[in-house]
Amino acid sequence: MKKPLATLALAAVPILLLSACNGGSSSSGLTPKVPDVSSTSVHRRMHHLDNGPQDLHAGGADMPGYAYNLASQPVGNYNQSQAGPGQGSLFYAAPTTGTIYYCITGSTAGRNAFEGANDSKYPPTGPCATLGQTATGFGGRQDPLDFTGSAVAMASTECCSSSTPYYQHRLQGSQTWGQPFEFPQIGAAIVLGFRPQDFTVSTIKLSTWTYCAISNGTVNDWNDAAITADNGKSVTGGTSEPITFYFRGDGGATTYDYENHLNTVCNVNWKTPYNTAPYQGSARSAAWSFGVSSSWVGPGSSADPNPNFIGEQGDPGIISAIQAQAFSTGYVTGGYVKAATPKVGQAWLQNGYKKGKGPYFIDPTKRANLTKSFVKVTAGAIQYGMGNDGNSLASSTPWCQLFIPTNTYVNPPTKSYPIVGVSYLLFYGQNNGVHLSDKIALIKFLESKSAVNIVNTLEYIPLSKSIQSAVLNALNGNSSQTACVQ
Repeated sequence: MKKPLATLALAAVPILLLSACNGGSSSSGLTPKVPDVSSTSVHRRMHHLDNGPQDLHAGGADMPGYAYNLASQPVGNYNQSQAGPGQGSLFYAAPTTGTIYYCITGSTAGRNAFEGANDSKYPPTGPCATLGQTATGFGGRQDPLDFTGSAVAMASTECCSSSTPYYQHRLQGSQTWGQPFEFPQIGAAIVLGFRPQDFTVSTIKLSTWTYCAISNGTVNDWNDAAITADNGKSVTGGTSEPITFYFRGDGGATTYDYENHLNTVCNVNWKTPYNTAPYQGSARSAAWSFGVSSSWVGPGSSADPNPNFIGEQGDPGIISAIQAQAFSTGYVTGGYVKAATPKVGQAWLQNGYKKGKGPYFIDPTKRANLTKSFVKVTAGAIQYGMGNDGNSLASSTPWCQLFIPTNTYVNPPTKSYPIVGVSYLLFYGQNNGVHLSDKIALIKFLESKSAVNIVNTLEYIPLSKSIQSAVLNALNGNSSQTACVQ
């Protein structure tokens, strides 16, 4: 049975406010966590939550979801009382005419809805599901949605040639939606969460070898000698405590980025001290042999059953599971962990080693550590018109698809936090007059200083000014290139 997500601080709008404006009340009963953005110039009007025709309906990636709406999920159908974005979030502050309802479903569902490929499975007009539950729809007013989020860019098999879902669903018929405008929007840390009260240390440190070996099932007990060596003592006080590992049971970019990192850093010839006991040995390997996918392919998958590896729905589902299960861990976007109540800890992961000094363990909650992870994510890294599989999207407007290759951040510089991801937004190039001015206003706001100030209050990283400029240049177009949203 799925656990209700009653322990994540979801309601970022005061309870009385929800009751007055949304016709409902908060079901979580939690103290709202509103980021302090008092020093920023933010659009502060009240969102009326009336689900009128002026409102924007969207959804998809949960990696950026906490920054977008503070995980205030618009559960149900558009004509019901849906929660709007939490106060202090990007979508709450956006200067749009109506409310922006963003249903957190996962990146795969978001891209499918955008492309029209899986409308029968997660219809845009189907009800938005409760956080941590299996996606059922997006709670939208109409198909297509106004925009979607994905932390994995589209592949050439998805867009835009005649054989792809996007072409078949969005570029044909009496009303076409034009070439997509896809751009990177926000950066995030992918962390390994844990319950602080279960351990005898305040901080859990994991070397690269050790978190690779936890992820592949080699290290399956918190009292393992490798974890003890990483921390200078047993983190359990010397008692055996099996590790329960939670992974994304749905399709999502958090899984893709996590597996891509493991595939990059775990399959190496380990150097001292990680090439000998208590680390690598004849019967102990940290190699990641499972490959990379938007779905979990490691232990616990159908190909490699393991009862200690358990799938959950979305980042919120993993947070809820960790809070409920002693001595558990799992990969999850740091923004959700920071907001969790009861508290969830974030392991310090190794990135670098200095002979005579030892490993560098990096705290993901320190902004400087995350900022350094994205130093290569600049406009110079953009590959226009390319898919995430390294092939051209075959778009007629390649300047409207801004792809950042994952190798620019999959293994970031020494002393930066090692596991991060970049999330994208996808808009239609031809909007047929539907919310056009609000979509343009939203994109411009997201690339503004006001938006950066909000992101900086959360455990996310705004992308570089050069990328912001590249997005605005594509949005506006020029004498030789048409505007990417019309």
